[in-house]
Amino acid sequence: MAAGVLSLLLGFGYRIFFGMSASFQKGSWALTTQNRLRNGLSFIREEMQKASYRSDVRVNGTAVTIDGFRFSLNAGDELSADAMIASWTIGVPFRNGTDGGVFPCELKLDGGRLVYNKTRTEGTDDSEKLYSNYVVAANVEKVKLGLESIDPDRPLAGKLITFEVTIRHEDQVRHPEARVISQTGAKVEVEVIR
Repeated sequence: MAAGVLSLLLGFGYRIFFGMSASFQKGSWALTTQNRLRNGLSFIREEMQKASYRSDVRVNGTAVTIDGFRFSLNAGDELSADAMIASWTIGVPFRNGTDGGVFPCELKLDGGRLVYNKTRTEGTDDSEKLYSNYVVAANVEKVKLGLESIDPDRPLAGKLITFEVTIRHEDQVRHPEARVISQTGAKVEVEVIR
């Protein structure tokens, strides 16, 4: 009888310990993932806000090239499959035909990962760090996109691009409901095509 009571107590203790351990692991995952996602979205926001046209600064004035330098945003409000999210260009001014740089950028959803690429196609400026398949976030379940005017009365004031990213826990068997959601917005001062 004593052995039965002892085994019952041990079984009950094991269940409490296992439940608390699983809860702690889930909470730890959520906190770590939230911090990583917040940092990743801050990075992307800063990169998007650098979107600019190509400009050539000369003694007799500045020439700005707009064609081919617009911000392209996916037309979908919610993406859950592989897709291009956005593409834009960062233009570092050319001075008298030298220096400067043109840096095409793209953000895409690829195999459940938020991937960022930035290359240089023109110029010699090395002030912008280049990225090739840089994973901003993994286990992405969906991305919600939004676009609105900063000031509807002033169309040239720029646009606000918002995006919300949902990440699911990598172990969907043990943690089927575990998700982290974070959002950010970037003010873009170039023309946005959607």
